[in-house]
Amino acid sequence: MVCPSATHSEPLKGISSEIYRDEAKENLTVYVRLFPGTDSGLLNSCGRVEEWDEDSGIATVCVNPESFEELSTLNGVSSVQPVISPVIRKVNLEKKATFSSEELWRPEGVTGAGIKIGIISDGVEDISEAIDSGVLPEDIHVLSPGNGTEGTVMLEIVHETSPGAELYFHGAGSNKLEFNKAVDALVSEGCQVLCDDVGWPDEPFFEDGVVAAHVKEAIENKGILYVSAAGNDAGRHYQGMFFDNGSGWHDFSSGNSDFRNIYMDVPAGEKVTVVLQWNDPWNGSENDYDLYLYDCCSGNEIAVSEKTQSGIDTPLEFIKYFNKEEDTKTLSIAVKKYCGEDRVLEVYIYPNSSVKVHPDNLVAEDSVFGHPAVSDVICVGAVDTGNQESGSIAPYSSRGPVSIYYPEPELRNKTDLSGPGRVKVSGSTGTGSFFTGTSASAPSVAGIGALIWSMYPEKNGSEIHGILCSSAEDLGEPGYDTTFGYGSVNESIVFFLERFSPGGGLSSEKDCPLKNSELRLRNQMRSLC
Repeated sequence: MVCPSATHSEPLKGISSEIYRDEAKENLTVYVRLFPGTDSGLLNSCGRVEEWDEDSGIATVCVNPESFEELSTLNGVSSVQPVISPVIRKVNLEKKATFSSEELWRPEGVTGAGIKIGIISDGVEDISEAIDSGVLPEDIHVLSPGNGTEGTVMLEIVHETSPGAELYFHGAGSNKLEFNKAVDALVSEGCQVLCDDVGWPDEPFFEDGVVAAHVKEAIENKGILYVSAAGNDAGRHYQGMFFDNGSGWHDFSSGNSDFRNIYMDVPAGEKVTVVLQWNDPWNGSENDYDLYLYDCCSGNEIAVSEKTQSGIDTPLEFIKYFNKEEDTKTLSIAVKKYCGEDRVLEVYIYPNSSVKVHPDNLVAEDSVFGHPAVSDVICVGAVDTGNQESGSIAPYSSRGPVSIYYPEPELRNKTDLSGPGRVKVSGSTGTGSFFTGTSASAPSVAGIGALIWSMYPEKNGSEIHGILCSSAEDLGEPGYDTTFGYGSVNESIVFFLERFSPGGGLSSEKDCPLKNSELRLRNQMRSLC
């Protein structure tokens, strides 16, 4: 289906997206950026300050929609932006799981003992049931329970991989400043390994934002090993230079197809969030682009994001859409350049599980963003364990490289490693199920990292990072590639580590399943260990 390319009315510019004015019936949580030297107390006249980060000059404020415009005009306020909810990196695929951390072989006596692992995810609402059923130990330290259940499954994966490690959990929170506090809380408890499966779509795509900078600082100052899910965005992502279709609208196909936009089918009662950014400085955009949703059947505009970018604003537009109709809607995502220069555009689509995003014009490459793109973070993709013999990447798994433009242009090599994309878990009831996505891959890698660290406690996080990368099973193109990273971290690494485990008593007769790379890995491991 080709959406109508009929003339669209010239957008009326405003400070916020129309979709949010229409939906805002309750208080909003917003990020407020203040000019340097401004006291955050001035914000209390319009709302309630919930978090304040003095270093970045950003506050999260709970505000009544009627006070939104007033808040944005206060002296000292640089910008106001509604909070976009975090994304948890799980996918729902009804396929057989082929990897189980319960079956992971470990060298005798190596359990991860002495290592503290901190997990950040949505929540552990069912952790009591998991403990009662014997899936998790009783001595887990829950610093903040959060909301949801993905954290419980991640804890199970790391516990089965490193049963002797001491486990901690902190909910991700509902905004980026709360997430940073979660990182600090786990580090303060002495966690050497941190692992999360959280993405923040309102973090910059083309530079390091407040979360990325905070995680980077924690790694550098505390020597921790930080593992993060790469994301499940390969099949719902676009990146490309603005291509004018002749009337100011972006042609996502760059002139190569009659399908000029991105399309999706949204069933009745389902939701989708669409996020657009472009490669301007995060707090200095003067090129103005706008984001629209159109009904492909009628051609009618149904949602719009038309913020003004005039030089001190963020290059960000986003729409939250809820299909309140009785039938499935086929929608078109459209972008128009209101004014300014041609820029690189990047779009992420976050649908409910039953929303179908059409493959036309999607781009899998460069679909990693935020803190997983930090150089010292282990960014973990997902191997398609449903097709493990071919060693293929899971179709949803985000991949690199990552295009960074500020403060200097940089092409970062991401992902770093890959892990099993489907992991067999017991679940809170102990009945058995499976967990799918880079949410499953990341804790698998974190657990194995803890095993290695318990074998070599004199090492620091950077050295454990290097050992993981050096001993991964190479997949894809020989050597490093931006799809698998350095390769897959799975049971193969444990067989390999057996040969170098301290304490003796380890068989040298087992076949190492690493592909034709034993000599190389021996030399690299010896240089690291």
